[in-house]
Amino acid sequence: MDSSASAVSSETNHTLCATGGASQWEVDDKTRLRRFLCYGCERHVYTAREEENLSLQSAGALTSMLQEGRGSEVVDEIKKLAREGRAVRLGPSLFALALCSQHSELKTRQAAFKALKEVCRDPAQLFAFIQKKKELKEGMRCGLWGRALRKAVSDWYNEQDAMSLAAAVTKCKQREGWSHRDLLRLCHTKPANEAIALICKYATKGWDEVQVAYSNKENSEEVAKVLSYLEVVEKVKHSCDETELINLIEEHKLEREQLLTDHLKSKQVWRALLKEMPLQSVLKFLGKMTASKIFEPGCLETQAVCDRIQCEATLKKAKIHPFSLLISLENYKRGQGYQGKRKWEPDSSIVKAVDSAFYKSFVNSRSLWVNASYWRWT
Repeated sequence: MDSSASAVSSETNHTLCATGGASQWEVDDKTRLRRFLCYGCERHVYTAREEENLSLQSAGALTSMLQEGRGSEVVDEIKKLAREGRAVRLGPSLFALALCSQHSELKTRQAAFKALKEVCRDPAQLFAFIQKKKELKEGMRCGLWGRALRKAVSDWYNEQDAMSLAAAVTKCKQREGWSHRDLLRLCHTKPANEAIALICKYATKGWDEVQVAYSNKENSEEVAKVLSYLEVVEKVKHSCDETELINLIEEHKLEREQLLTDHLKSKQVWRALLKEMPLQSVLKFLGKMTASKIFEPGCLETQAVCDRIQCEATLKKAKIHPFSLLISLENYKRGQGYQGKRKWEPDSSIVKAVDSAFYKSFVNSRSLWVNASYWRWT
């Protein structure tokens, strides 16, 4: 979403028409594509549930540009928005990339598969991409797992840093009905090096098989480092000692997804996680941590999280979209979750911090400077 394509209105043809008292600008296909990629709708009004109804019918500009032979241009827009964090959610971009990856034009397909690693930065996004391809393939005679997709998925694993891949695989094991075991087997991945081979074996065979294969083997420094990390992750699964668990979290920067549900009943464990918790997760669990009394008025944790949320450098690095902050703010102010019985008393300092971060996020994303007061919700 940039100065020529905002979530509200974008001027391309400089033609204004009044409709029912509301102003609407005529826009071209590229602008409508940007709107779709940013928030799942080609219209100038954002609806929170648009992404749930993604279809070819809701992506007229996308299909039109593909029919005109502008597939490479579409892929470039997908990469640009993903790189700059300009999409509210990545679902529409993954849908568009999946559609491009099975377009009739070879150049478009090649560009889409080449962009896979840049757009799908974590396993959850990779699984979502595969599922969208599967849904688009339904009713077609051709199969899903062609040579191009197998190579693209294999490259996604092989081109990762070994430690980053080990962390990703242990944090997100399955999503959208797919797992690492499924993908690695279906694409017949040949690991690029021994460290990647170790992670692939862990994902497909499990920890016991890894121990048998590597425990009595002379391993390289990188393999030994990955092996040690995986051992810690497995150790956490069986740990009932809170002090040991907290030490492992702080020493190895473990995240919530790598712990058991029972571990998350401890306030001290949450405090340990909070030190290195990604900003997106902090915003997601503000209500839970307030309800659990981890955030209390005037306490050190509350002040620290407020400072972090408002830090412009942190917001820029995390690529937090203004809509994400606005949604987090409204959810937190409501004082209760949509599901379950959890309730909390919103902390005024946290409310002010998220509100401040909302406006700062426009400054960090220069192309999102559009006045927030124009944004409409339905």
